Amino acid sequence: MEYNRYRTNEYSRDYEGYGKNRNLSRSRDALNRYRLSRRRKSNNIFKFVGLALAVLVVLVLSIFGAYKFIQYRNDKKALEGFSNVQMKQDIYLDFSIIGMKKPFSIQGLTKQEVYDKVLGSYDFDIKISNSNPEIDLFDMPKYGAKVEDTDYSKYFNKSNDNLGSRQEVEVENPLADITITASKNSFKVPDFVEGQLKKFIDDIYDKYLYVSTNEFSKKNVDVNASNFKADFIFKVQTNDENLDSALSQLARLWNTKPVKGQIEGFDAERNEFTFGDDHKGYIIDEDALRKKVLDEVNAGNLKTEIWTMLNMVDADGPSVRSRYKYVSMFETWTTDNEKRNKNINLACNGLNGYIVKPGQEFSFNQVLGERTEERGYDYAPAYLEGQVIEELGGGICQVSTTLYNAVFAAGLTTTFRKSHTYVPSYITPGLDATVSFHGPDYRFINNSNYTVGIKAQYSKQKVKIDIFAVPLLKEGQTQNLISNKIQDLDLPTISIINEGKASKGSQGSEWQVFKVVKEGDKEIERVFDHQTIYQGHTPTAFEEYTYVDDDGVLQTSKFVETRKEESTARRNTSITTARRGNTIQSIAPTESVTGIVVEMAPGGGSRTGQPQ
Repeated sequence: MEYNRYRTNEYSRDYEGYGKNRNLSRSRDALNRYRLSRRRKSNNIFKFVGLALAVLVVLVLSIFGAYKFIQYRNDKKALEGFSNVQMKQDIYLDFSIIGMKKPFSIQGLTKQEVYDKVLGSYDFDIKISNSNPEIDLFDMPKYGAKVEDTDYSKYFNKSNDNLGSRQEVEVENPLADITITASKNSFKVPDFVEGQLKKFIDDIYDKYLYVSTNEFSKKNVDVNASNFKADFIFKVQTNDENLDSALSQLARLWNTKPVKGQIEGFDAERNEFTFGDDHKGYIIDEDALRKKVLDEVNAGNLKTEIWTMLNMVDADGPSVRSRYKYVSMFETWTTDNEKRNKNINLACNGLNGYIVKPGQEFSFNQVLGERTEERGYDYAPAYLEGQVIEELGGGICQVSTTLYNAVFAAGLTTTFRKSHTYVPSYITPGLDATVSFHGPDYRFINNSNYTVGIKAQYSKQKVKIDIFAVPLLKEGQTQNLISNKIQDLDLPTISIINEGKASKGSQGSEWQVFKVVKEGDKEIERVFDHQTIYQGHTPTAFEEYTYVDDDGVLQTSKFVETRKEESTARRNTSITTARRGNTIQSIAPTESVTGIVVEMAPGGGSRTGQPQ
């Protein structure tokens, strides 16, 4: 207070005028600041209200959009599922091109109901016939057409010689993408119109099902009137992927290349292959064929026959007849078993003169068929559960083995082969190919550009097979298979018998086979081809001649092939065992022929195990 008084008394006169002006100035500034503050507050309120309104609008629009999207999705899903989603528009469709005489309205109909009405109103049966003038000489290409592999596991109880090593080769198939089914004479065109009809209906429903419009409003229309015009008229589209694909595939199957003098037959009397004449090539004109099909459909002819339009190609260049030769030969020797040799001779006669076309897969079982008594086959030695038995058709594996080696030497590709279960006697192990009509097959593919002939003959205990073809290998080159033993395997577990004939058994073995390519006498390539494992024969012994040694190994005191009549009863002293912990202690003679580990079995018994 003193300070204020002092200021007032001391300076009031000097600053009286200034003070008045200063107070006035301060009042104006305060008023301006007040007004500015009010404006700012007002602007902030407007901004806040505007922002709130904007947020509210966005929120409302989002909720509405989400609702409409969910509704559309549900309706769309229902439509795709052909539910009772009906067309609200009075739309008339004209399908006269497929034989429907009158246009009709789809108002009140679901898409599925329109499908049923339209797709069930016509029959599509357009057939294309092959106009190739040499149709009798034409065979559909079979390149890579796999022969069905027999499920021979169910035949194991009939023949145990099915357990050998398997060799299978996948060959690239240029026709693997062919999906149509056609014979060499005719082809039924797939109903490509159906796809176009569905798309035509789909487009209308997708566009107008949820759109409100008055452009289709009609009342008491007369569809029979000459001036009536439907809202939409179906027309066949000229560009159709399904039709184009079908005709393209057909051309690949039916087109023929010009050929000059390849083998086409076999003269059995002269035992020689015969050559055909030069043949022109015939190529389908796909554009002309497509236009013809579309013209027939647009004319309403959905049941008709169309002949192919062909372009002829001359067979230029020299004839291949002079290039044919016997490109490979392989021989094996048989035993003096007459019945077995009879079967081998029959198999050779069945193969002799057989012709394999380019791309065709040869099947030994399909060519020879089932080996039966009615066809002349006899019983000869074969394996059953490791034992030699008499089996119908026994011995013909030697023919398939000989063929396999001849085919390989010719440069052709084996696609399926199995080795025998046990080491063969007539061929180097690793080079065999077993066959059984109810089991393994032997197959190869003609991967050349020309037909290949097989000549097979049996004479004086010798099987000989020749391959007649245009050479696949380079001139001066040869290729063969060389097999080497890797190791002998352990002797199989001994089997105790009470009757029959005892056997010492045999070891199994493992073989490695290489492809060897030569130019003259010079080896230029050696590559691994396959590996084969053969089982050993199970040794057998009579129980009274077996014992278990101190190491728990089953032994034979002596090897006796045939049991003496007076020794049929088991000797009580032949095997004496005392259980000690987890081992078996034996008291027996010390002489041993076969060593087999004996393991403890559940319940305190024993079982024979694999040799160690």
